[in-house]
Amino acid sequence: MPFDLVAELVPGFKSTGKRRGMAHCPAHPDRSPSLSVREFDSGVLGLHCFGGCSVQSVVSALGLAMEDLFPPDDALRAGRKGEARPFTARQVLDALALELRVAWVLLSDIANGLPLDAAARRRAGVARARCLALIEELRSAR
Repeated sequence: MPFDLVAELVPGFKSTGKRRGMAHCPAHPDRSPSLSVREFDSGVLGLHCFGGCSVQSVVSALGLAMEDLFPPDDALRAGRKGEARPFTARQVLDALALELRVAWVLLSDIANGLPLDAAARRRAGVARARCLALIEELRSAR
């Protein structure tokens, strides 16, 4: 879900309450936490950099897209938090397969001696975080 993904990716994340926290902003050199992370009741994730970075620049620095800040459409329409939405095993396996394909492409580049740029390294981190979350989802679906 958006909150868990971002909390895993941002450097120095510290919880300040239920589904909220502060972290170092990845979009600028940050000596002390200036990025506020908060999940709203709708499941939408709010980001605010007190250093002045735009949400888009923070999202890009994390290797994410703006849509990653929102729960699935049906969870929003139902007025529930994203984490309350049950996923079928098929949906989880499909999502895991997609992230494993991303990892496979990146590993193929490494095996062929190609350097990974900063965006590719960030995307590898996103794939890692998503794979961990999906594996946990499968474990809890017993």
